[in-house]
Order: sequence, then structure tokens, then C-alpha cells
Amino acid sequence: MTPLGMKTVIALFDTAADAKYAVDALLLRKYDRTDISVVANDLATLHEAPPHAGQIAAGALSTVVGLAAFAVPYAGPVLAAGPILGALGAVGAEEIDNPGWLAPALVKIGIPDVEARKFSDAFNRGGAVVTVRTREIDADNVARLLSACGAVDVDERIRPESRRRSTG
Repeated sequence: MTPLGMKTVIALFDTAADAKYAVDALLLRKYDRTDISVVANDLATLHEAPPHAGQIAAGALSTVVGLAAFAVPYAGPVLAAGPILGALGAVGAEEIDNPGWLAPALVKIGIPDVEARKFSDAFNRGGAVVTVRTREIDADNVARLLSACGAVDVDERIRPESRRRSTG
């Protein structure tokens, strides 16, 4: 849960490289890397990308504290970094094995349940999720920054006709 006076802002990006751009922008503005989480599953597309893309995907996460790689049935290979790692560790094996696997971890770090389920569904369709724990007074500025860095509309992404690619 998010402490009193704090809020967790969440954004969806098309790629780990886009997420890295957003994380770099946050770090340049002196946001604490221990308050930033990234989860990316667009790794399956790296074979289509330039040779350095794997380094970009890993770099998107290595700029944040902690790094883990694992496989999820509904999302494929996943890299994760930051405070969300602890929340993912608390998610049971039975939850990891269903399409909404990311939602419980997002709830644990302060995302409301309805939003967490939307982002979990959108994430399973490809891309990367960035979360930032910040003071409530700064939340709108963080959301605008993430949007300016290329965050996509999660409501648009979860519409059936807008599926970008299948990872399953």
C-alpha cells in the first residue's frame, strides 16, 4: 500500500525502450529510483529489433533498483525491476498462472484494483508498465511527464480491436 500523502502513478508503454526513456526522464528530474518500478514483456519482439535492442530492454530496467527475469504463461518472458519485485514475490503461483497475474502485485504497490486489472490486461498484450511512487501533490506532474514520454492510453489498448500482438 502507498503511505499517507503518497500516490502511485502508473503508465503503459509500447516497448521496454519507451519505458527506459520515461525512467531516464524521471531520474533526470530527481525522482528516487527506489520509487520507480518497471515490468516489461516485449522481449519476444527483440529478434525483430536491431542488435542493441536487448541491451536497451535490460537497460530500461537496470536503471531502477533490482532486476529479475522470469516466464509467465500469459505474458511470456518478463523482466521486472524496482519495488514491484517484492509485490510480485508475494503473488502466489496460482495467481501467476492466470491472465490477471500482474493485478495483485500492482494493488500491493498502491494501484486501485480496477486500474490494476486494466493495466494487467493491457500488459499481457505487450509492452511495459512503469509505476512511480510520489507525493500526492506531484502525481499530476508525474502523469504528464509519463504521457509526454510516450505512455499509451490503457483504455484504448484493452479494446479487443486494438490488440497490437499476441504474446501467448
